[in-house]
Amino acid sequence: MKYVVNTMGTIQDIVAEKCVEYFERYRRRTFVTPKSYLSFIGGYKAIYKEKFTSLGSLSERMRTGLTKLMEAEVSVNQLSKELVMKEEDLAVASKKADEVLLEVTMKAHAAEKVKMQVQTVKDKAQAIVDDIAIDKAAAEEKLEAARPALEEAKAALQDSITEETVELLEPYLDMEDYNLETAKKVCGNVAGLCSWTQAMAYFYGVNKEVLPLKANLALQEGRLAAAQMELNSAQNQLDEKQRELDEVQAMYDAAMKEKQALLDDAEACRRKMSNATALIEGLGGEKLRWTASSKNFQNQITNLVGNVLLATGFLSYSGPFNQEYRNLLLQLWKKEMDNSKIPYSKNLNLTGMLVDNATVGEWNLQGLPNDELSIQNGIIVTKASRYPLLIDPQGQGKIWIKNKEKNNGLQVNNLLCNTGSLSELHKYFPTSH
Repeated sequence: MKYVVNTMGTIQDIVAEKCVEYFERYRRRTFVTPKSYLSFIGGYKAIYKEKFTSLGSLSERMRTGLTKLMEAEVSVNQLSKELVMKEEDLAVASKKADEVLLEVTMKAHAAEKVKMQVQTVKDKAQAIVDDIAIDKAAAEEKLEAARPALEEAKAALQDSITEETVELLEPYLDMEDYNLETAKKVCGNVAGLCSWTQAMAYFYGVNKEVLPLKANLALQEGRLAAAQMELNSAQNQLDEKQRELDEVQAMYDAAMKEKQALLDDAEACRRKMSNATALIEGLGGEKLRWTASSKNFQNQITNLVGNVLLATGFLSYSGPFNQEYRNLLLQLWKKEMDNSKIPYSKNLNLTGMLVDNATVGEWNLQGLPNDELSIQNGIIVTKASRYPLLIDPQGQGKIWIKNKEKNNGLQVNNLLCNTGSLSELHKYFPTSH
């Protein structure tokens, strides 16, 4: 820091010497004062803080970008390893699912076979049930027809009456007067016997048809019971097969769910890797540029001490001089900085350091000429800490300032010279300063 302070004093001395030389050569008087030196110091601090903050921010952004890029490369490598592992797990899960599917298929076939057997037994049992229903209905119809006679013969032998007995009774039963009313007239005591024999004969005729139906019904019910046992056994087998099928189906569903989860996980991993790879490939060229820029920023920060010294000296002292003396002053300042070992950029472009191309383009649109001297003057007007006096015989500076500051409340004052001759001096006080 001591070398910078001493060099700043030397710079002011150099400018003071050149002010005398400039007057002797061009008869244009200019000078420096202690206030000029104080402005030089103040401007140095302000510009150094601004440039250091800007370079630090850009350098940090560049480092962050490089860090993220390296993190993406590490992430891709890690994702690639994870994807290999996931694909191995997926292959195992797929094989497991296929094995379980084969078992499901086998058990489904077995269950279907038992189901067909059960259906056959069901159909057989249903046929028996249908037959029994028909026989039962016919027997019940016959029994219903014989029910009055059955009630009358309730106390008799019922089903033990034989066909021979009925045949012996038939001659009597065929007699016209063998009935209850005639019997009552002849002998009331035998009237009941007459009625009973008629009823027994009728019942026998009816029961003769019903008995085979009853016997067949009993046989069919036995067949039904056997078929029902067979049906229950087959149904139990079917239920067992269905339980096995349900269990293996649950296993298959779980295996497929695990497989799908692995598929989704692998696909997500593949997408991440693809995105990261695309980012790395897209920024592959930027990585080299960013790395170089990061190193360049460090060099710029190192050289910032001398660069700001030159820039501040230019803004503080170069205004009154022409292009030749401006370049001469810069050469003398650089020589002094070399002697003091103050670092600065050998290829420093003061114009590029102090203003960007977009601003220069805007100035040109506002009327400022595009030559180097005019752009330097524009920088001094807008960047210097003290208000400049513009010697502007062609009026280009006046046009530029009026266009530039027309929205900022610019005031123009016209003053007469003390000699009485009509002369116009323009002092411009932009409100931005």
